[in-house]
Amino acid sequence: ERGDHHSYYSKIIFMMLSLGSRTALSSPKSFKSPRSRAPPPIRVRATSATQNGTVDWEICRQSGLTRLQYRREGWNFWQWRNSQDTSSGASDSSGKRVHWCAAGEIGAPPVLLIHGYGASAYHWRYNIPELAKHHRVYALCLLGFGWSEKAQVDYNNGKQWIPQIADFIEQVIWPEIGTKQRVVLVGNSLGGYASLAAGSLRPDLVRAVALLNGAGPFEDPTKPPADPNRQQTLTEQLQVVVTGLIKRVVLLLAFVRAKQPARIREVLELVYTNKGQLDDDLVDSIVQPATDPAAADVFYRINHRTTPPLTINALLARLQAPLLLLWGLQDPWITPAKAEQVRALYPTAQLVGLQAGHCPHDDDPVGANAALLNWLKDLKD
Repeated sequence: ERGDHHSYYSKIIFMMLSLGSRTALSSPKSFKSPRSRAPPPIRVRATSATQNGTVDWEICRQSGLTRLQYRREGWNFWQWRNSQDTSSGASDSSGKRVHWCAAGEIGAPPVLLIHGYGASAYHWRYNIPELAKHHRVYALCLLGFGWSEKAQVDYNNGKQWIPQIADFIEQVIWPEIGTKQRVVLVGNSLGGYASLAAGSLRPDLVRAVALLNGAGPFEDPTKPPADPNRQQTLTEQLQVVVTGLIKRVVLLLAFVRAKQPARIREVLELVYTNKGQLDDDLVDSIVQPATDPAAADVFYRINHRTTPPLTINALLARLQAPLLLLWGLQDPWITPAKAEQVRALYPTAQLVGLQAGHCPHDDDPVGANAALLNWLKDLKD
C-alpha cells in the first residue's frame, strides 16, 4: 500500500456517507450507542502550572488513569502572524488564532504533540500528564482543526502546517523556555505527516520525530513524472472544474453527516480497540470545532488537493534525526505495512507495535506512554 493520506481521508469520508445512509436520515435521538455510560471522573488540580495558566488533571474512574481535564473553551491562544495564504501568496498581517496547551517544568526537554485529522490538542489527554513528569510538553491545534481558527486559506498538502509548527517553536516554545533548544515532535496520523515534514525541512528546530500511525503518500514507481511544461487542454480544464464542483458537494454532504455526535462515535468505534475510551468529552472535542461557520469550507479545502504532495520517500531522504514508529497494529486505515515501508527507507527507525487502532496514544495510553518515555530517555543530543 502506498499510504497516500488523501486516500485514507477518502476512506473516512466514504464511511461517513455509508454510515449516514443507514442512520443519519433518522433523528439523532433514535441512534442507540452500544457504549455504557462511564461514571464521572475525579477532578484534581495539576501539581504543575504554566506561566500561561494552570492545566487541570482528572482521574478516569474506569481505568484509574490521570488525564487532562476537558475545557470547552480551550487553554492558550497564539496569534500566528506568519500565516500565509499560498493561493494568493499574501502574508496575513493580522495573523491567525492558534490554540495550544502546555504542562511540565519549563527547564525540562521540550516535546511538541501534533494531533491527527479531525482531532485537537485534547486528543493527547492521557499523554500530557505522564510526559510532563519528565518533559516540558506542548500540544498544538493545527490551523483549521480543534480550537484553532478555521482559516479560509490554502491547505494544499499540509503546507500551512509546516511553517505553523516551525513558527510555534521559534515564537512560543523558545521564548518560554529561554533557550533555542531543539524540540521532539510526536505526531499521530496527519500530525505524523506534518511532524515528519517539519523535522525533515527544519533540522535546526527538530531534535527527533515520533510517528504514531503517521499518514502520508509514498512515491508511486508506476506513475510517470509530471511534465511541468505541458499545458492542459480545454477539456482537461473543464474536467478539473466539474470534478471540483462535484467533490465540493460530496464533501459538504459528508461534513454535514460527519459532525453529528452519533456519526463521530461510529467512526471512532471502527478504529479503536478499547471502546471504553470513547467518552462524551472525546466526542465533544471533535463535534464543537465543526460548529464553526467556516468549518465546512475548511473541510473542503483540506481534502481538496491541487498539486503533488511531498512524499514520504523525499522527506525521509532529508531526515537526519532519530525516528520512532509507534504503531497501532489493529489500524484498518494505516496498517503496519506502512511502518515497515518507512523502516525500509529509514533503517535506523525504531519500531514499536501496540495492540491498538489508529490512535494508539489514546487507545492504549499506558503502552504508548511507556514506549514514548523509553525512547525519549534514550535520545542523544
